[in-house]
Amino acid sequence: MASKNRLVIKTLYDPVVHSGIPATLEQLALCSVVLIHGLNGDYVKTWLHDTTGIRWPRDLLPDVLPSARVLSFAYSAEIYGNTSVAGIRGNANALLARLRDGRERSDDGRPIVFVAHSLGGIILKQVKPGPLSVSTRSRFHGLLTATRGLIFYGTPHFGADHSRWLSLANSFAPLLPRPFPGMGRPSRLVDSLARNSWDISNICEDLRFLARRFVIVSFYETEVWPGTNAPIVDMMSALMHLDNEERNPLEASHMDLCRFTGHDDAGFQLTSRYIAQAAQGLGQGLDEWEAGWRQW
Repeated sequence: MASKNRLVIKTLYDPVVHSGIPATLEQLALCSVVLIHGLNGDYVKTWLHDTTGIRWPRDLLPDVLPSARVLSFAYSAEIYGNTSVAGIRGNANALLARLRDGRERSDDGRPIVFVAHSLGGIILKQVKPGPLSVSTRSRFHGLLTATRGLIFYGTPHFGADHSRWLSLANSFAPLLPRPFPGMGRPSRLVDSLARNSWDISNICEDLRFLARRFVIVSFYETEVWPGTNAPIVDMMSALMHLDNEERNPLEASHMDLCRFTGHDDAGFQLTSRYIAQAAQGLGQGLDEWEAGWRQW
């Protein structure tokens, strides 16, 4: 069961606290890595390998990027028994606000790399300040210009038509626990897959304009979900088909795409390399005009 911490950003690793880096050097931290779990996920357990007990954002990533601060967004993602009415857009707005409020003044220049699993990637693509009034530009300017990379695991990007999203929502059925009397109807997040299909499609198109500014990586599953003959999110749905998109298959099922056994795990090696590339400058980020006058 997911943790009861809701609509908050939790720190999984802080180089100042966990590595003994003097507090006076905090501003030199390389980047902030922000994790977003998916449907029926959890801000810690989504990234936890069941067999080894390894949580790669805490146990592996600091060995490669010792100065990276690792944060994880916690929100209500249960499929049943979920009373939250936030929906995809509401959760996205909360993520943006919590991240903005949690960044210290000295963090303004710290690059941000977002890492999202499954439906968390849809929430990530909804992260935008809406119509950019003067006050809004001022509040979110630092976040927009600091973003360097977007990494997706099994995110259902494809949203060309309503019927496709209805089919895709149904494909998540194997992830659902068997309902029992009193369990209630599925979460609003499941409904949102179909109801917001046009919004999600438009966000994919909006991202094309800005994609050249980011390191964008999409991982997709190559193993079928147990008890079925197909992946939860197939390759075509898991790709945005952008010119600069890095496309990577992993030998894993949908839930295990973002769980790694150790430093030698191919998935971790790719993930850590892309995070490092984004943080160290391969992702340019938005310039002043793009951050100030485009909706993202």
